[in-house]
Order: sequence, then C-alpha cells, then structure tokens
Amino acid sequence: MKTLKQKLKDKKAFTLIEMLIVLFIIAILLILIIPNITKNIDTAKDKSSEAYEKTVQSQVTAYEINEKDKDVTFEKLVEKHYLDGPADKASTAPNGKKIVIANGKATLQK
Repeated sequence: MKTLKQKLKDKKAFTLIEMLIVLFIIAILLILIIPNITKNIDTAKDKSSEAYEKTVQSQVTAYEINEKDKDVTFEKLVEKHYLDGPADKASTAPNGKKIVIANGKATLQK
C-alpha cells in the first residue's frame, strides 16, 4: 500500500505557482485590452451621433416639404411624429452632445 506522501505526489493537479502564472498572464491581457475597448466605444458613439445628425437633417427636410413650414423645431418634429420621444431626448445625440436646428439645417454641437 502506498503511503500518503506518495499518493499526494502521484496526484495530477496544478500547483499554486502555475495558477499564479496563469492569473498573471490573464491580468496582463486585460490591462492591454481594456483601453482599446473603451476607445472603440467612444468611436462608435461618435459615428452613431453623426448618423443621428443625418437622420435629423432628413426629417427636417421632410417636415419642411410635407408641412410647408420653414420654422422647424424639435417640438414640432416630435409632435408630428417625425422623431420619437420627448423633444429634449430627440435633440440629444448618442454621445451626449446636442443637435441644433437653425435655418433648416441640423448640426451637432462640438
């Protein structure tokens, strides 16, 4: 019969050092990856905001043509169902910046 020491020695398992090395490698990978992910999120929000600005501009044009009204506001666009939601939400782009309508032109504030 094997002794307890031999049984433990024969057992296949990870040692504490091996586990720490694996955790260290995972931590380094996370440190390298997280800044890239946050950068990509900001870029995606900016692109989405540019697309929303174009959508608002197309709705302003449609409102002017259909309603024959050159004085366009977000309140009017929401009221006539050209845009969804309350006017203050409809005037906010995905990156948090406001969109302003002036002289029939929708522009994203910088």
